[in-house]
Amino acid sequence: TKDGQKKLLLQIFSQNMIGPVFFEFIQRKDDDGFGEGNFKALFESIERDQIRRGVLEAK
Repeated sequence: TKDGQKKLLLQIFSQNMIGPVFFEFIQRKDDDGFGEGNFKALFESIERDQIRRGVLEAK
């Protein structure tokens, strides 16, 4: 962080609830937004989960 203060963005996804619909839970600690790099990390996390569940094959 620029000011040395720790900032956290905690994120977890529910199991699919209705077909492909799921819930995303986000908790922020001294974090105001969806910062640079988080969007890529989000999709990498989704991809890892889909590989784990057998929806996708690992590259």
